[in-house]
Amino acid sequence: MIKFLIQRPIAVLMAFTACFIVGLVTYFTLPVSLLPDIAIPEITVQVSAQNTSARELENTVVKPLRQQLIQVAKLKDMDSETRDGAGIIRLGFDFGTNTDLAFIEVNEKIDAAMNYLPKDAERPKVIKASATDIPVFYLNLTLKSDSAYGKVDERAFLDLCEFAENVIKRRI
Repeated sequence: MIKFLIQRPIAVLMAFTACFIVGLVTYFTLPVSLLPDIAIPEITVQVSAQNTSARELENTVVKPLRQQLIQVAKLKDMDSETRDGAGIIRLGFDFGTNTDLAFIEVNEKIDAAMNYLPKDAERPKVIKASATDIPVFYLNLTLKSDSAYGKVDERAFLDLCEFAENVIKRRI
């Protein structure tokens, strides 16, 4: 094999040049991103109703929504969480599901469920998950307290807030 390559230096040089050119073209045409744009098969429905107890919100809004959303195609799992004034319904789909079509279908089911909700209920918000929504890192800033009781000077706190807004946020 090596003898064959030594006897044909022009062919070896041409093959090397071709590989080098293909590598350069590929290097300059590939997009650079921190995280690839992966469609996460999950859709979240957020319900908000001010001055409504969790039990009332569950019975009047979340249950009718769940009954409609259970009919969405390729739905893998659904779970909901209700608090006073807010509720969240998470819909998980099988991998390979077209999340754009599922997003449209979820909106259609919510429109159909609006007939069964109280008249003063706001339309729930539908949010499609994406890999770019995941934070890359978290940054926490804290003040050291000088006193034995752990009290922090209000001025020092305001200085830290100003530093975070004007210096750190700009650099990120």
